[in-house]
Amino acid sequence: MKPLPTAIRAGVESRVGDADIIDRHDADRSTIKIGPKHSLVATEGEQALLNAGVEIYQHGGCLVRPIVETATASRDRTTKTARLIKLDVTHLRDLLDKNADWQAFNYREKKWVSKTPTKDIAETILARNGQWRFPVCAGIITAPTMRADGSLLTRAGYDPTTGLLLIAPPVVPRVPNEPTRADALQALTVLEELLVEFPFADAVSKSVALSALLTPIARGAFPVAPMHVFDAPTAGSGKSYLADVAASVAIGQLMPVMAAGRNEEETEKRLGTALMTGQPLISIDNVTGGLGGDALCQAIERPIVEIRILGKSKQMRIEARGTTFFASGNNIIIVGDVCRRAITCTLNPGIERPELREFKSDPVGKVMSNRGDYIAAALTVCRAYFVAGRPQKAKRLASFEGWSDTVRSALLWLGKADPVASMEKARDLNPERSELFAMLEAWADVIGVGSDHRRTLGEVIKTASKSIAGSTEPEHPELYAAVQTVAGKKQKADAASLGRYLQRYKDSVVNFKRFRVNSKDKGGSQWWVEKIDHGGSEGG
Repeated sequence: MKPLPTAIRAGVESRVGDADIIDRHDADRSTIKIGPKHSLVATEGEQALLNAGVEIYQHGGCLVRPIVETATASRDRTTKTARLIKLDVTHLRDLLDKNADWQAFNYREKKWVSKTPTKDIAETILARNGQWRFPVCAGIITAPTMRADGSLLTRAGYDPTTGLLLIAPPVVPRVPNEPTRADALQALTVLEELLVEFPFADAVSKSVALSALLTPIARGAFPVAPMHVFDAPTAGSGKSYLADVAASVAIGQLMPVMAAGRNEEETEKRLGTALMTGQPLISIDNVTGGLGGDALCQAIERPIVEIRILGKSKQMRIEARGTTFFASGNNIIIVGDVCRRAITCTLNPGIERPELREFKSDPVGKVMSNRGDYIAAALTVCRAYFVAGRPQKAKRLASFEGWSDTVRSALLWLGKADPVASMEKARDLNPERSELFAMLEAWADVIGVGSDHRRTLGEVIKTASKSIAGSTEPEHPELYAAVQTVAGKKQKADAASLGRYLQRYKDSVVNFKRFRVNSKDKGGSQWWVEKIDHGGSEGG
């Protein structure tokens, strides 16, 4: 076997985006001889692809390649879109053939002759998960972005610092290296002009909309970002159009949307499939009822997620550093832990038929005509705040510290409302929190507060089920209702269902109360309500 070839790229040209290599039999090309040890041959083939600079990356436990497509934007405009697709055996054999000269020994002629790389060579390369030397791609973007150190990523290609692949960016005006606060205010005005006709319910909602314009552009500066939710009391209020404005800046096209699944498992698979493409925006459209689920929480909060995809039973490990999540719907109820992972923009036209309202301007059209100007404006806002030393920085938001320090605090610095304030409203409307509040308050009123009032779950159910003498009405209706809510579809609550519920919310504080448990008591675990002071310690 000949040794691994030296890294030489002369004589090889590539077209970025579809990994298509022009075949040239130059002296600089690697010559790989196919011998009995195809593992070594596969290693040489992988090295030849690396030497040629072929656009192959690791993503989601697979080898992928970027493709660039022309897509319809709006008003007969077109734009370039990019996504990652899984590299299959056939295409990998094609790439191997184009980027090296392959030979096999012909025993009849007793000489080395040209040969197409075999299927098992490609299969061996694809099977080497964990051993690949191709770079890891965290996402694919079509707009310049900012890195965590405040520098700007503007050159097309793969960026080792962020792991992002920038493809087909528009022409962007030069962003000042040290923009001032005045520059940032002027840039923010450019972005605000896109929002003048949207009926924001309050200043916080408008600030969330501004964050929706800034966050996808500055996405390279932080590992995760909160979901942006667009809500309204009625259809036709402009939620989808607002999402399209944000998408037109970030990706140059209307917002790509997905529907929520019929259940949490189906939603998880749809999210996984979208994440596998490395796309920068994922939007769950027309949400009805509750928006929640463990899979969605994980996808929003974690830069690397374990998630299932459609057609696969096993979970995939995906890095999603470049993705920003959106959702839209009417009267959305944000459920469970998504409350602290989402900021909400509420639109309220205050009219009966908002769908008949016409925009005098065309914000999507404005962006499509001069997309680079709006990208530059977003970068100027975030870069100016960084250069200023991040003054008046907001108290960091848990799990989203980078976003809080870059986008949220920049908006506060420029005099805008805090987008995180929208979380408090969502938290108050969270049905899970309401149920827990009802349980804690009813328990405290009937059974008492403190460890002196410990009870087994059987005792609690017995107390809750006790009826008024001579009647079927419960003696303690609030406690009875709270316990029955936990039972769900069952006709009667039992210790098992109540125990699972309390275990899930154990130590969760609502209105300065929480459930505690002592599992060492004879006769089974005993629970009680503990009151805490504002500092988090046990109160009287």
